[in-house]
Amino acid sequence: MAILTDDNYVDKAENVIKSLNHTKDHRNNKIRFFLTTTKIRNLLNLTSNLFDESKVREYKELADKIAYLRVQFVYQSGRETAVKDLVKKAEILDILKEINNKESLQRFCRYMEALVAYFRFYGGKD
Repeated sequence: MAILTDDNYVDKAENVIKSLNHTKDHRNNKIRFFLTTTKIRNLLNLTSNLFDESKVREYKELADKIAYLRVQFVYQSGRETAVKDLVKKAEILDILKEINNKESLQRFCRYMEALVAYFRFYGGKD
């Protein structure tokens, strides 16, 4: 069974963000994530162009870019432990391996958008 479905990707994104490593600021009781908005938006930017291309190109033309996207996520994870925490908890590498058509690619891109949205909602900042 696929990790992401049209029915679960939004809830999954929310649960992932809630589970990220963070501290609590005891002065104002706010959550402070170790991951920054800049880092998570950089990950979203990696997927945005692919989403746009998926609207006008065939899946076969995008397969190589999807594989390269995996490499980029691995690289970013190696550079920053907070990114690695997100990539693991969000199962991004496994989801990328499951992409096999335009629909699953676009669902993944929407999942990335949902991750950023919930990150901001729950107080993610630089």
